Amino acid sequence: MSKIRLLIILIGFLLINLPAWSVTGPTLLMDSQPESSEYVYGIGPVVRYKRVAAPDNFGGDMMVWGVRACAGKLYDPEIGLVFYSGTLNGVSQKFNLEMAGLTLEDSFREDARVKWRVSFGVGEYRLRSIASGYEFNKGSFTFFEPMVVGVLPMSRHMVLEFAAGYTFAGATGVRVEGLALNAELLLGKF
Repeated sequence: MSKIRLLIILIGFLLINLPAWSVTGPTLLMDSQPESSEYVYGIGPVVRYKRVAAPDNFGGDMMVWGVRACAGKLYDPEIGLVFYSGTLNGVSQKFNLEMAGLTLEDSFREDARVKWRVSFGVGEYRLRSIASGYEFNKGSFTFFEPMVVGVLPMSRHMVLEFAAGYTFAGATGVRVEGLALNAELLLGKF
């Protein structure tokens, strides 16, 4: 079984069990201190599924790794920074993708376990030969990415987040637009 299929099955399993865990699992500040105006924050690694396509029929499913940090007041939108980097290796070509930007997120109504997130920023890509290093295609782009996020609290200082969204990108010569699936482990105060 490929890594991507395994990741999709794992995310699906966790999203199915999220409501049951949320009822019995650890409480967040929003649950235990409803009148509080404390700051919440988090930082941690991100694993992302992305599909890319480039000239000469090069493309495919890509695992992208990154880091995300966010902070804000408990009942206000949180602002964050994100950075992703990934490589897709073919037989003779290699595609590198890097994306960095800002995020804005908030919960739907007063439920801290379901959020919306909007990311926007810039990215860079390179398609080159593995043998010679010759660059077939190189460029930069801007992106806009709305997402729906499910939060699985592990403790008040650790949460797992699973997100699904769509990347709108202004890349020319390659296709980085499309479905984006994230899994994040954030450490901080929630």
